Amino acid sequence: NNNYVSCTIFDINGNITAISKKFPKMSFLENNNLYPRDLRNIDTSAVDIVPSIVIRKNCILINLLYIKAIIQKNQVMIFDISPTNQSSISKLGLFMYDLEDLNKNYHQNYEFRVLETILINIMSSLETELNNHLKVSSSILKDLENQIDRIKLKNLLINSKSLTAYYQKSLLIREVLDELLENDEDLQKMYLSDNNNPNMANSNENFTEIEMLIESYYKQCDEFVQQAGSLISDIKSTEEIVNIILDANRNSLMLYELKLTIYTLGFTVATTIPAFYGMNLKNFIEDSIYGFSSVVGISILSAIGIVAISFNKLRTVQKLTMMLG
Repeated sequence: NNNYVSCTIFDINGNITAISKKFPKMSFLENNNLYPRDLRNIDTSAVDIVPSIVIRKNCILINLLYIKAIIQKNQVMIFDISPTNQSSISKLGLFMYDLEDLNKNYHQNYEFRVLETILINIMSSLETELNNHLKVSSSILKDLENQIDRIKLKNLLINSKSLTAYYQKSLLIREVLDELLENDEDLQKMYLSDNNNPNMANSNENFTEIEMLIESYYKQCDEFVQQAGSLISDIKSTEEIVNIILDANRNSLMLYELKLTIYTLGFTVATTIPAFYGMNLKNFIEDSIYGFSSVVGISILSAIGIVAISFNKLRTVQKLTMMLG
């Protein structure tokens, strides 16, 4: 139902307090001090949007790939995703198992433990996907070095499209983390457990821990972006080389066809003159002893002349094309 949001809730000890519990959207926003625009970050009925980490007064809204969550100082709400996306459901299930072990790290604020668990899962997903792209693309590029065929080129195109989508996805996540690192005020507000402590709220250095945490995953995500970008460049270089080879082969085929056409023209000219001579019409050379040899000689010379002139024109066109190129 589009009027409700559904989520699974974990408490600070990692225990599940509600499974796929439905809340009316308006009352949910009111109870959690959220704005209507925040629904875009948590509403699974909406289409996929740009990833985001939004900081509010008493919570952190997370929208990264398959994880849409609200982190509070004493609980986390994980929103259900579309049942048609089985791959994301499996990943989300593994993530929920990790949430149950959060109570083992009491040296960190609860909200940071949840955030780090989310980032670990997201980076693990990105790394797995990147390794798959590297394996498939490297295999295709290696095969193309030995032989170019239609199936390999088709596979390269398909993988190139999915790799570009991955690059855009990881780039957007990196930008989200980068924007967060650039905003000291948001970093300070992420200390949800210390919001009621005036000393912590007024400190200028109280966001060092969360800054280091986010920066470490920013660097990891940046590495994925760089590797994906490098692989895309390799694929583009290979595509350019393949296009050059195909153009050269196409030009060679066209040149062969032109040469064949020239020889055919010469043969046609050579047979036209004897055809006239062989007609059942009287002419002044039919009784001459040199008639046959003259006709044969003129036919051959005419054919050679036509072929020579045509090849000369072809060489001129080739030189002109090379100069313009």
